[in-house]
Amino acid sequence: MVYPLEFDDYTLDAGRMWSMNFDVKSASDYRLPDLVQLLNLGFESYLVPIHFNLSQFLTMLRKDNIDLESSRVLLADKQLYGIALIARRGWNSRLAAMGITTEIRGKGAGSWFMEKLIQEARERADHKMVLEVIETNEPAVHLYTKFGFQVVRRLVSLIRMDASEGLKSELQEIDLSEAGRLILQYGLSDMPWQLSGKTIALLNPPARAYQKGQAYVVISNPDVEHVIVWSLLVEPDAGRNDLAVDILKSVIANHTGRTWHAPAIWPEEFGNIFEQAGFHREELSQWQMRLSL
Repeated sequence: MVYPLEFDDYTLDAGRMWSMNFDVKSASDYRLPDLVQLLNLGFESYLVPIHFNLSQFLTMLRKDNIDLESSRVLLADKQLYGIALIARRGWNSRLAAMGITTEIRGKGAGSWFMEKLIQEARERADHKMVLEVIETNEPAVHLYTKFGFQVVRRLVSLIRMDASEGLKSELQEIDLSEAGRLILQYGLSDMPWQLSGKTIALLNPPARAYQKGQAYVVISNPDVEHVIVWSLLVEPDAGRNDLAVDILKSVIANHTGRTWHAPAIWPEEFGNIFEQAGFHREELSQWQMRLSL
């Protein structure tokens, strides 16, 4: 699984900051394998182990609406040292991934890069930029706060291992695009980008979406050992958390013996629902942040 990304930037004094000549170019000018390699180099020695292959990278581009034309590679003295992937939907953008290689960390690259990305978002007339940052990554949190990003909410991760429930439950499978439509209609308007209805609608099988009455759940491939919960929704007029707990337990009962994950992009207010379904909270948490442009 892939977590939302950010980077460590240990900015030194102003003289050191401008000792290198920084520049950016569009990521669309580079071959996809080269972008994957640069992204992996940018996350060496990172808080969470991260390594992309080309297939994972292509899936992220499609599902998260990453715009390679607006995404940027960072050059220092004409050499490639970083990358920022920018996802776009309408007038909103998301910093989906940003990595800087170890050679120039601590030389002001992160601050310079971030300022440039925000400037370009304003030039596009974007209304806001969003991102997620690991809560314990204090340098990155400080950087984003310095540039005006504000915390929307805490995002948490939960897990249920070797999950089994009682008897199988009757679930109706629905199309993933229909699940996305329902999330757009009934879900929270400020859900993290990866859990939004527009993202869910772009999922393809072997991911699955199920309905039980007025409750809905979207999961990754249920035929493998590790399964991700991508969405959990109850229609507002039903209005009860126990329906969400019930459909979560039901889908587990229909796919026993799996390890179930709610990745660290789930709003903390959903934590109680997962815990009632037998999940346990993990240490990793993030801040969902937003900058009005």
